[in-house]
Amino acid sequence: MSSSHRSPLRTMLTTLGLAALLAAASSALAQRTSVLLVLDASGSMYLKLADGQYRIAAAKDALSTFVSRLPDAHDLDVGLRIYGANVGALDEGACDDSELVVPVAGFDRATLLRTIRETQAKGATPIAHSLALAADDLRGVQGRAVIVLVTDGAESCGGDVRGAVEQLAEAGIEVDLRIIGFDLSPAASQSFEGLGTFENATSAVELAAALGRAVEVAAVDETHAVTALLTRDGEPTVDGARVRFVDAVSGNAIELSTVGGGPFTGSLPAGTYRAEVADAFAATPLVIGGLSVLPDAENAFAFELALAAEVSLSVEPSDPVASASVTVRFESAPGSASSWITVVPSDSSDGLFLAWAYVDGDAGETVLRLPDEPAELEARFHLTLPEGGTLVIGRSPVFTSRALEASVSAPGEVGSGAAFDVRWDGPNQSDDYVTIVAVAAPEGTWTDFAYAEPAGVATLVAPGEPGRYEVRYVSGQSGRTLASTPVLVVAVDASITAPAQVAADAEFAVAWQGPDNDDDYLTIVPAGAPEGSWLSYAYTGGGSPAVLTAPSEPGAYEVRYVLGQGDRTLARSAITVR
Repeated sequence: MSSSHRSPLRTMLTTLGLAALLAAASSALAQRTSVLLVLDASGSMYLKLADGQYRIAAAKDALSTFVSRLPDAHDLDVGLRIYGANVGALDEGACDDSELVVPVAGFDRATLLRTIRETQAKGATPIAHSLALAADDLRGVQGRAVIVLVTDGAESCGGDVRGAVEQLAEAGIEVDLRIIGFDLSPAASQSFEGLGTFENATSAVELAAALGRAVEVAAVDETHAVTALLTRDGEPTVDGARVRFVDAVSGNAIELSTVGGGPFTGSLPAGTYRAEVADAFAATPLVIGGLSVLPDAENAFAFELALAAEVSLSVEPSDPVASASVTVRFESAPGSASSWITVVPSDSSDGLFLAWAYVDGDAGETVLRLPDEPAELEARFHLTLPEGGTLVIGRSPVFTSRALEASVSAPGEVGSGAAFDVRWDGPNQSDDYVTIVAVAAPEGTWTDFAYAEPAGVATLVAPGEPGRYEVRYVSGQSGRTLASTPVLVVAVDASITAPAQVAADAEFAVAWQGPDNDDDYLTIVPAGAPEGSWLSYAYTGGGSPAVLTAPSEPGAYEVRYVLGQGDRTLARSAITVR
């Protein structure tokens, strides 16, 4: 989009949001500022925004532009913590998957940009765990401490986000917490109410503006000289060529100009761009993505209009199902160790990459996973340029991924906490799963689950709370629901018979009747103890009567029959310990 077609609101958001980046830090009297960026790389970041952009691509563009425009200030520290990038959402360790990839010590712009660019979305959303670790990340910092959390969903690991925020204060760490939701559902947005400063962005432009506001400083309006040298067969040229740089976040395009046959020049704000070089001697423009324009950098680029060779790419199978893994083979590559391959929609910008892998040598193969929505796709070979950015020097023939189809069936009614069978017919891709959740729960929500194995049948356990639920077949890549069926979870009854009094430390029998689900149990607890409390206990699987042991401390207690799923009490009986 050219600058002449940008809306005034979009221009204002980009100018005020992206430019307002810690200008006050340059003042000799300004206090030290330590910023910890916390980035969501959960699988749901593969979902698309309303404008068609993938969330992960838009977030990385916005964050890269934010980092590009930060000043090189001696009193600025910027660190980066990423969660969900290494372990699948339902795999062991997913809720511990949070890594400080760049420490909060100084400002290493190059490392931050490289790390953001290489991040791939994969796992869960352990927000509370990440905030708890942030206490160590920021321990000992001087001056103002800011945590900027960017997330596209609520806590998914059962963690206590509010408790984690309170623990930061209890640890003596004064933090300005800024939570930026990225296309959050109303329910997810509500989960952050009262926690720091919250706002919800629904596009890359809004996210970039929110990042700028998170540091609360005056706007900085700076541009930087950029040069682009074009060569054809190794010789400088300007004949028949036009050059423009397109902002990866806003889409604003800035034309570069040439005087007297010299390099193309222009003045651009710091940020992430793609260069588009129109060549009268070529059928399509030359597009170079991932270019960074930085403060205090030379910002000199060189582009060869006639490539010496083109990499040959092929994809197998040629008619894959969406979300499947495909093998991409390449030949006639330049052999650069920093080259990489990605598979993306064929009509997308060369700057987009989703799943990707580094490749080495002049020929070889790699395995990549496709997006889980059907599309016309192509594999692309990216050559990393010495001056920064990448150039696509090979494309596979366009191929079409087939739509994922799935169906799922379950009983229409089950008892609270009961086990029941689920059957499905689906793609059974890696990490696909079936789960039971409340009706209208946000995408990616899960409780009890089973991986979608080829057998097509698994056993789930109903929630302990009665209500309307649905069983879902879910794509393990993005958390998108492929099929669902309603299930009514109904209340179940239980009764217990226990003595009215018992001696301290004495064993006593408890007769019971109830659903006898796996993990249901009987226990004795102080009268009025919170749900889920337990002292002496016995599983109902041992039969009736069960034997419990009275506490050592005399007082008023109660015996409870408790559902193993959700720790909900179904029946209770008062008992006095003498």
